Formats: sequence, C-alpha cells, structure tokens
Amino acid sequence: MHISAMRPEGVNRQFKQAHTLLRILILLALPGLILQSGCFWRKRTPVAAPELPAPVRIILLPVNAPEGKPDLRWTALAATVQMAEIAVAAPDLEPMPLWESTPAVIQTLGNSRTITAEIAEFTATRLTARWGTVGALMTSNDATVLRLDFIPSRASLVPFRFEKQGPIDALGSSFQEAFTQFLRYLILRPLVEDRIHRMNPLRLKEVAQALDAEYGWFAAAKPGAAGKVVEELARSNRDLARLLFNPTLYPVLGK
Repeated sequence: MHISAMRPEGVNRQFKQAHTLLRILILLALPGLILQSGCFWRKRTPVAAPELPAPVRIILLPVNAPEGKPDLRWTALAATVQMAEIAVAAPDLEPMPLWESTPAVIQTLGNSRTITAEIAEFTATRLTARWGTVGALMTSNDATVLRLDFIPSRASLVPFRFEKQGPIDALGSSFQEAFTQFLRYLILRPLVEDRIHRMNPLRLKEVAQALDAEYGWFAAAKPGAAGKVVEELARSNRDLARLLFNPTLYPVLGK
C-alpha cells in the first residue's frame, strides 16, 4: 500500500493562489465599505416643517332676505356684516372686501337681488376667489331659518351647506357655527375667538342700512355718504370697516 504525499512546492503554490484570491476579494469589497461608511456618517436632512395652506379667498355676498317682508330687507346686508365679523377671525381665510365683491355681483344680477349658486360661482371665478356664499333667511312664526351654502369656484370641489333654525337675534352665533364647520370641512385652522367682535343689533342695523345705500342693493346708491358710520366703525373694529367700506372713498380707513 502506497501513500502519496503532496510535495512542498505544491503546497506553496496553493497557498499563494489562496492569498492572491483573498487580496482580490478585499480590494473588491473596499469601495463598498467606504461608501457605506460615508453614508453612515452623512448628516441627515432635517424634516421640513409642515407648510400652512395659503389663504383661501372667499367672497361674502348679501343673503336672500325673507320674501314678502320689506321691513326685513336690511337683514340681507346685516347677515353679510355678521359673516365678515366671523371671517376676519379665520387665520386661513381671505375674505374679499365688499367694495369689490358687491358691485361685481350687482353688475351680474342687473335688477334682480336673488343670488343663486350659479351667480356665486360665476362671481367667485371672476374675482379669482375659491369660494362664494349663498345665504337665505326664511322666517317661520317667531323663528328664523338660516341656510348658508359655501359654493366653490371649481367643479372639482364639493359645496358645503349649513342650516339652522333659531331666533333672529341669534344669527351671529349661527354664522360662527357655520364658519367653524366650514373650516373643519376644509381642514383649516379654527377661528380665533378673541378676534370676533359682534356689534349690538341696533348698531348692526345701522351699518347694514349704510351698506345698502353705499352699494345700492335695495336703496338708491349713494357711495361715500356713510362718513359718520364709517368713522365710528373704524374706531371699534378697523379691520371690519376696511372690509366693508372702500378706503379710497373714506380716507379715515387709510390712516
């Protein structure tokens, strides 16, 4: 029986081949290790803070007053004032001044004073606003039904409706509830309640009648004739006054 033994030179040759192969493997793996370590030490990009939505432009149009009750016509503009009082307290809403939106809708309506969803959509589109309001006050015994529709200017958006019944002197609270729900519907920041300053009913009627004469909604138009009302309103709520009346006609609003 013969046992064959490997010669020393054969062992050396295999050792050298294994050593060479190991060096090749190390050289091939080295770039990957360097890149991996670079990634490990690379600074992480900080997470960007969430961006707040751009202000949503909205036009506040006079509401449709109760039919057959001329003594309640003033509520058409009074409701608009109440909406404006609420809208200025919404951080993400940009209510358009009434001295831009009201003449525009009058031009579209002609002699009519009934605002429809189509009119609101057309006026909002014309003034590059995203939303317009269509409101209606309907009286029933001692209660008043408020229906307020928020109409989008784009067909891809869905209108939002709010409806509530209550006494006429509670309309301010109803409008606040309507805008609160609308902001939640749009996933926007809530109202800043400290910025809501509601005027008393007598003052509200006075301002509404001044707006009626200012723009000629029901009464004959007399722009620039509401100096006293504007001055008093500017002292108590300057932001609201600038939203309702044109600073060009009333210099007190530009100071």
